[in-house]
Amino acid sequence: MASLFPRRLFDSLCRRLGLEPHEGRLLVLMGALVATLMCAYTIAKVLRDALFIIEFGALSLPYAYIGVALASVGFVWLESIVASRFTRVGATRFNQVAATGIGALAATLLPISRHWTAVWFYLWTGSQAMMLLPHFWGLALDVWDSRRARHVFPLLTGCGLIGGMTGGAFAAWSTPLLQRVGLMWVMAALLGLGHVLTLIVERYRARRPSPVEAKSTASRWEIIRRSKYIQVFAAGLALSVMVGTLVDFQFKYYIQHIYSNPRALTQFLGKFYVVLNSAALLFQFGAAGWLMQRFGLGASSGLQPTSILLLSAWVALSPGWWSINALRSIQGVVSQSLGKAATEIYYAAVRPSERRRIKPAIDTLVERWSDALVGVLLIVVLHAFHVPLPGIAIGTLLLTGAWIVLSALLNREFGSAFEKALSSRWMDPEAAPESMRIPSARRALLKALRSGGEPQIVMALQLSQGTRDPEIAQGIRECLRHASPLVRLVAVQAMETLRLRDGDGVIEGFLGTQDEGLRRAAVGYLILLGRQPAEFARRLLEGDDPALRQYVVDALFDRPYAGAGVLTAPWIDARIESGSREDLLLAARALGAMAGRAPAQRLRGLLANPDIEIRREALRSATRRPSPALLDVLLELLPVRELSYEARQALAAVGDPAVPGLRQLLGGEGGGHAQDLAARTLALIASPRATDALMTMVRSSDVRLRYLGLRGLARMRVRNGQPVLDRPSAHRLFLRELHDYRHAEESALALEKHARPEIRLLGESYREAAEMALERALQALGCWYEPRPLPGVFERLKSPLREGAPPALEYLAHVLPRGVFRPVQRLFEASGAGTSADTAGDDQLTERIHQTWESPDDWLRACAVRASRAIANFDSRLFSTGDGGSALVRAELAALAGGSPTPPQASPEASPC
Repeated sequence: MASLFPRRLFDSLCRRLGLEPHEGRLLVLMGALVATLMCAYTIAKVLRDALFIIEFGALSLPYAYIGVALASVGFVWLESIVASRFTRVGATRFNQVAATGIGALAATLLPISRHWTAVWFYLWTGSQAMMLLPHFWGLALDVWDSRRARHVFPLLTGCGLIGGMTGGAFAAWSTPLLQRVGLMWVMAALLGLGHVLTLIVERYRARRPSPVEAKSTASRWEIIRRSKYIQVFAAGLALSVMVGTLVDFQFKYYIQHIYSNPRALTQFLGKFYVVLNSAALLFQFGAAGWLMQRFGLGASSGLQPTSILLLSAWVALSPGWWSINALRSIQGVVSQSLGKAATEIYYAAVRPSERRRIKPAIDTLVERWSDALVGVLLIVVLHAFHVPLPGIAIGTLLLTGAWIVLSALLNREFGSAFEKALSSRWMDPEAAPESMRIPSARRALLKALRSGGEPQIVMALQLSQGTRDPEIAQGIRECLRHASPLVRLVAVQAMETLRLRDGDGVIEGFLGTQDEGLRRAAVGYLILLGRQPAEFARRLLEGDDPALRQYVVDALFDRPYAGAGVLTAPWIDARIESGSREDLLLAARALGAMAGRAPAQRLRGLLANPDIEIRREALRSATRRPSPALLDVLLELLPVRELSYEARQALAAVGDPAVPGLRQLLGGEGGGHAQDLAARTLALIASPRATDALMTMVRSSDVRLRYLGLRGLARMRVRNGQPVLDRPSAHRLFLRELHDYRHAEESALALEKHARPEIRLLGESYREAAEMALERALQALGCWYEPRPLPGVFERLKSPLREGAPPALEYLAHVLPRGVFRPVQRLFEASGAGTSADTAGDDQLTERIHQTWESPDDWLRACAVRASRAIANFDSRLFSTGDGGSALVRAELAALAGGSPTPPQASPEASPC
């Protein structure tokens, strides 16, 4: 029994963290790995600082900072060479093997040349040995997503603190016995153990399924250059390192004068790191995780610079050992607990393929070059200007203020990075025109225009519509004489887009070709940019070629600003009086292109024509020439399936006068299809009166009407580009729909894997209801927030596997207030898959069916009636409350009553008689 208790405790911890049992074992392995690495690194830091300060003094540290920065560049370059040339040798393995070998070499050389060994041991510890930790955290980010990292990373950080505390204690109390050479051999052995643990973790991770992702082909510097988020993150990291280095320098400056004996200094540093890591460990497991979960990533990461700001002010006003010691201790505790976990989570907003490339470089180069910059500043202020120690504290104060400002900007960019990822389906229409500003791109475009190959020329002509260049314009004109009709057609379209004149009259000759597309394009160009376009259009309208006449009307319809006055009422009346189908279609089209007063009476007659195509053309003209006088006939045509799209557009063009009629359709007079069409039309109108009409549906208890209303409001938000509801109302609607989602999700998890098909059907129906509720909830958010990321949020949250949920949750955590996001967090980060109905008794199933019967959803009620057949001795009188609902529900009640000795009393239609 004693052995079962730790096992149960471990399983309970895994459930609280949302981990599977095999992931719990992986957590233990990675905790042991980071503890081993931190233990070795702490011993290395104790040896490094003690050796260097005794040999050279604290005032030489700024020179060491610069040397470490230069050494870091060399190690990062060497790592990139090895990783690219030897694909089977990973960067992590290379660093660990190299670190183990260098540690053993340092232990060998220290007795021979202590002075120079102290120099390059300091350089190695601050550069290549420091790269081991970024590689570990990169591995951890590959294993756990950003949401679970909020739970797991504090534990890993705590394991690292335990390792650091153990390393400091071992260095402090074993120095008299092992001496510094023995400590170096212990450090090398720990690095070898870390390499073995890394191999086990990587083999364990290789068995985990992972999504296929495209590898990044850009260089590290290109990835950093094109990402504002990475740039802000690197700048914030640089400021944090500079502040930490200044604090550490002030601390070491004081201890140099207090401990002059090498052994005493080594023991003090070891004890200091023990106390520091112990305090950080208590803070990590006591408050850090709670702070991150309660106040979010931004506020938690801002605690570190805020605390340093206050203590730096104390040091500036009253410098002394106690103030310096307090500053260094608090900085170390917060940095190693909250600061480290928050920094690693910020990396989660970078694509994994890019993160693996840039993380070691950023962690190493940014930190070390920030140290170098501090070293240069210290050399200048200490040796050139002889600034006293309080002046350094004032500089720390100023840098910390800048760090706080940049932390706020970083938190905003963190949310924006997830927003861009969730909005990836939106394409940037300015990408091609922007690229055409590059001279090399224009030269390539001109070469393609003159290449002679049809596909290349067509593509070049399409791209050329986004640039203004005299040589490219001449190349487009030359394409008018190409043998391919397709090339000539696209060239005419490009000339019209760019407003290029055809001085040679080549396009007019296309009117006699056999290619209909080319003739149509030529007519449109000549009406817009030809010589005397009005006379040209009249000549074709009065001519004998019906195709050219049709092209003229189409061109005038698509270009209402061209050829004003060409189409006249007598000419249209003549087409109507003709009565032929072709002339009526032409008249219906021409009514939308003519100038003057809206031709409502003529359109009314054409809208009553039995021919669908004639009515469709008349509706398009009614959209172009809206008139409230046509509202009655437009509302009649709205439910006609073949004409509903055109009727919606025409009603939306009328605007607010159409809202009262659409309100009547929302009431259900025309059925569910008419309600859907009316909601879509109100979304197109997008006026305050239309918003009020949709809100009547949003307030309904019918989930279907709420869906139509919220969808309409969300579309209105996209159309207007402005919020259609205030923020509290959007939050209130969001939480209401989220409550429905939770209930439906719990029911789906409990029923969808039942052995009986009737109950599985009810569970699957609840799954669909949960997805609809989630969609409604996000539509409610879309009434206030930026709508583009929300479809991506929905796609990631609706999956029951939840593997793609972390980016969506990160975005919602960034934009929503904590009180609104907390229910989302409980829903989508909860562990466990719910209770299976296979293990539930009939009483529990009966209670769930009764709850379903009380819902307003007729489909779920019908499924509940059907599911009741799977329960032995089910009392059908349970369905006596309420009404029979829709015909589907009544049919299921009748089927149940046919096989039951006690038929339900819901309605007369349910009786077998």
